[in-house]
Amino acid sequence: MAFSDSVWWTRKARIQAEKRLLSNAFQSQLLLLWYSFFGVAVSIFYLKFTPSAGQEDLAGISWIVYSVLVLSMSGFIAGLSFKERASLIKESYETLNTFHHKAKEDNADIEKISAEYEQIMGLCENHTDYDYYLALCLEYVTCNVPLDPKTKLKQKKDSNGKITEGLDRSPTWYHWLSITWWLAKRYVLLTLLYLLPAILLVAIEKLA
Repeated sequence: MAFSDSVWWTRKARIQAEKRLLSNAFQSQLLLLWYSFFGVAVSIFYLKFTPSAGQEDLAGISWIVYSVLVLSMSGFIAGLSFKERASLIKESYETLNTFHHKAKEDNADIEKISAEYEQIMGLCENHTDYDYYLALCLEYVTCNVPLDPKTKLKQKKDSNGKITEGLDRSPTWYHWLSITWWLAKRYVLLTLLYLLPAILLVAIEKLA
């Protein structure tokens, strides 16, 4: 495995990490907007249609707790700093692109480049395994190089055996299964979070 290939894959994984953090930032802001809107809408609903005495007490306590939940979520999400973290990762993978080109040169000083590479890697958080798995699967699917029947990899080599085009690795069933499981958990969790206010309203109406 060439050092330049490791740098290239690290860059691709960090691109996916930036996308994940930006997606988290967008979804969290959208959730806060939805929760706030739902809380106001329910308050207006109860002002228009006054509930019974028992139901009024239960609804009042429940929606006070709901308001505290929204406020706590707002502080928690702000503390996660998704956009700031994504910005640092973007700076990192843009720098890694320069290292990749340097490492591919015939007279490249790999030891020096490797030392600088380690410093860059420590300037921000590392990507997750799932970021790497997703990058591996996406690059494999989008690579137009035909599959080599000998190596079972999507790559072309010159007469000296050097890879001129394609990928030096391919995803296994474990990578595909891990990504499928991770995406399924992510979307199920997002669905539950978006449905939570409606579930709470239905539960209050049923219990009262």
